[in-house]
Amino acid sequence: SSELKKEVVFVTEGTETELDKTIIENLTDPLLHILRNSIDHGIEDAQIRVSANKPAKGTIMLKAFYSGTNVVIQIIDDGAGINPDRIKEKALSKNLIQPNINYSNKELFDLIFLPGFSTAQNVSDISGRGVGMDVVKKKITDIRGEVEIDSIVGKGTTITLKLPLTLSIIDGLLTLVGDTYFVIPLSIISKLHSEKHDIIKNLRNQLLVFDGKQIPFYYLRKEFNMPESNFKIDQIVIVNYEDQQVGLVVDLVLGEYQAVLKPLGKHYKGQELVSGATILGDGTVALVLDTQKTVKYCTKKYLHSEA
Repeated sequence: SSELKKEVVFVTEGTETELDKTIIENLTDPLLHILRNSIDHGIEDAQIRVSANKPAKGTIMLKAFYSGTNVVIQIIDDGAGINPDRIKEKALSKNLIQPNINYSNKELFDLIFLPGFSTAQNVSDISGRGVGMDVVKKKITDIRGEVEIDSIVGKGTTITLKLPLTLSIIDGLLTLVGDTYFVIPLSIISKLHSEKHDIIKNLRNQLLVFDGKQIPFYYLRKEFNMPESNFKIDQIVIVNYEDQQVGLVVDLVLGEYQAVLKPLGKHYKGQELVSGATILGDGTVALVLDTQKTVKYCTKKYLHSEA
């Protein structure tokens, strides 16, 4: 920032998030490149920012949080953003896309990961040399991760890295819903509560009060289209979801479980709610729940039914 004469405030969130050492070692170069890009091409000069009614100092945030058996790292800047029209122009000039097709912004932003693709007018020593966004993508893919770009012109850019939490083992909470075992990663669990089944069943607004706070909840039997429960008491696993807490109602909490993570295989690639599986001592398969995607799915379903 001093080299480019730009004032930047660097904010971090979720620095206690833990990752496998091998994954961290492979993250240094991609993260540095993304941060350099944010300062060089994202954050505008102080005068331009002031004239656009923004603070003279730019802000870059590095945010990390758990999502199921993954860790999500986001680099968010409040800079100029990326103009999808300019990407489209450049892509058309290089014959990378068809002129008569309407591409979504996400499809256009994905073009940034192609080798040699850049919309920057000037190449500087800070970014744009050596490691390109194509190399960033390759390095993240090599450690079984994903990378996505989202941007709004004039507001800023968010680059999201989704990485496996570990390459093999996770600490989880073993639960039962119907006749299916689910493992919920311990890292995202805040508390456990129990409540009478009749109370849960008859609540229409999907809200429970714990410790003086209203917490939304989802009854997993209902969400997963399972038959009604015979249990008199339901267990509520309260998980951290983005910046709030959400309850997931299960039949039984069986205790902590260290799960050796196994992929589900190509037949189940299309589903998103389960991020892997583990085999219990008696040979039964337990599914590892991606709580972030489960909550997102349940919320969408709830809003749709309300509408």
